[in-house]
Amino acid sequence: MTRTNLIAKTRFDAALEPVTTETLPRLQSLLSATARQDPFQRSAAYYAMTGRKGLWLYGNGDAAMVIAVHPNKDGTILLFPPFGKDPASLMEQALSDPALPSGRKEIARLGGDDAYLALRLQAFGASAPQREDLLDWTYPVHIVSTNKVIERQGGEFNGFRGHINRALRAGLTAAPFDLARHTADVLDIVRTWARDGKKDGYSFKDLTTPTMQVITLMQDGNLQLGGTVIFEDDRPVGFWFWDESDKNTATAMSLVRVSIGRNGAAEFGALKMCELLRQRGFTHICLGGSETASLDSFKRKLCPVRSIALSTAHYPAQRHN
Repeated sequence: MTRTNLIAKTRFDAALEPVTTETLPRLQSLLSATARQDPFQRSAAYYAMTGRKGLWLYGNGDAAMVIAVHPNKDGTILLFPPFGKDPASLMEQALSDPALPSGRKEIARLGGDDAYLALRLQAFGASAPQREDLLDWTYPVHIVSTNKVIERQGGEFNGFRGHINRALRAGLTAAPFDLARHTADVLDIVRTWARDGKKDGYSFKDLTTPTMQVITLMQDGNLQLGGTVIFEDDRPVGFWFWDESDKNTATAMSLVRVSIGRNGAAEFGALKMCELLRQRGFTHICLGGSETASLDSFKRKLCPVRSIALSTAHYPAQRHN
């Protein structure tokens, strides 16, 4: 693993360093060199969005891991699986390191490549991996083919194709997101969506700050982010933002999307996203996981070519509510 000043010099002396706007590109460089099955664990933008209340890199000369303040649970920090040599040893060191931010510890986004890590952590006092109950891996991560979505052929795309046909008949249009032209439109969309009263368990701030964080990242200009805005009768009714930073696998990462339109506006947004990404050389888009069954159902309309189940462990072990 390439050493940067985010990583301590020896394998025994782990260091904790805040991730800042200026160091996000270095974090992305480290993440792009990993082989994690979960594509979101190769996206600095995803971590910056999730860790908007606090984000750090913890590591030594052999391994590193991302740590974040939980965006929706007060007094809780998220520890993401380490990458590099001997990740279990680094995680064990982190769990007992007083330099870490205080709070309850949740080990986040554990997947199939973390089986040994999970066993080691249970011996160290963590719970067995359990289903996440709040964040975006409650339901599996889905990866879709940009070509397959654009072509939308075969019976598996019947539902999606019907929504796209409605959108085309209704004259929906789309434009690549432009900071100067579309920021106010996007903020109006997400605020309208957040006020509709149908998101039990999430505050207005919970629902709006991810979008605001991604716009801030776009304004900073340190990562390669893109987006599309959807219009119905010239009125902005939806948007989709994604991360294009990890080109090694030709896979973009969906960050946040909202639709308040009718006539297949949400599906139309997915199509326009895939068209833009294919033009830019991306063969796949990771849609991420979902917090709710309805959102998971929407993503399955795009006929994933791969899905990844993830879980969460608690340290110390506690009953999962």
